[in-house]
Amino acid sequence: MLTLGEGNTLLEASPGLAAWAGVDELLLKREDLNPTGSHKDRGARVQLEACVARGDRVAVISSSGNAALAAATYGAAAGVAVVAMLSPRTEPARLAAVAAAGARVVVTTKPINYALRLGRVRGWPDLRPSQSPEALDGFRSLGEELAGELENGTALVGYASSGTTFQAVGEVLAAGGRRIPLHPVQAGLVNGISSAFGRSGDGRRSIVGDLGVKTSARTAAVVDLVRAAGGEAWWVDDSAIREAGSALRGAGHEVAAECSAALAGLRLAAREVSVTRACLLLTGRAAGPAPGGAESADPAPGTLARPAESFEEVRALVGDLG
Repeated sequence: MLTLGEGNTLLEASPGLAAWAGVDELLLKREDLNPTGSHKDRGARVQLEACVARGDRVAVISSSGNAALAAATYGAAAGVAVVAMLSPRTEPARLAAVAAAGARVVVTTKPINYALRLGRVRGWPDLRPSQSPEALDGFRSLGEELAGELENGTALVGYASSGTTFQAVGEVLAAGGRRIPLHPVQAGLVNGISSAFGRSGDGRRSIVGDLGVKTSARTAAVVDLVRAAGGEAWWVDDSAIREAGSALRGAGHEVAAECSAALAGLRLAAREVSVTRACLLLTGRAAGPAPGGAESADPAPGTLARPAESFEEVRALVGDLG
């Protein structure tokens, strides 16, 4: 069994953040304590196990950072090469971390489309969670832990892009008869779930990043689960995200902007639908400073300085992989 020690993460109370958000009780599910700093490790473990079982030697993923880092790390442990397709808007420190974990990093202006196309052309599995049934299976372990930890009526709040995590967790909780209201939070152009609840946002990009799709094949299922659980979906702007980020740092948590968005969403839920007890999915460590070094006078294709523009250019950058 492939494992790097993921799962069974700490659940801890945070009275200070509870007061900031306006709730009586706030529990933090410390998914940032997973090996690569996010719950994406849970999905990557199952995904890479499946790759090994099928005999896949290479896999591809498009990601804003956390999923790519998890895939690269578990791919290296499993002996599977991972091609990580990243946006030019990716933080340099995140890109460097993904590359250091062993991925073949390709920066391109169309990471999602080109990753899908590359997978079809080369026969490589796509590890993007919204495209992967194995990721959905991997995230179920989070639902199983929460089912044993949370009291009925505790609102579960976290950032969502495709909604894969909320689908997995929601299905586990529903199957166990647990009454845990689901509250996914979105930002920027990622608003497929929140739009179903009348919160489509302002049409601007977000500091959280927008490599998630506006809607996905999982959107309808997630919306149904949220409604059945008695929850809501939220959309937050950059001002609210920055304010929540300051609160998290003040409480000693150096985490990614997705966590700040989730906390900002909880504050909205407390104000608008009177949430009083909640569990916040704290997932994704903050990216550190980018490594130094002089820029090349002639930057290589597929880098932040010179993103790959065409699919042919992308194919050439990975042409040596099996």
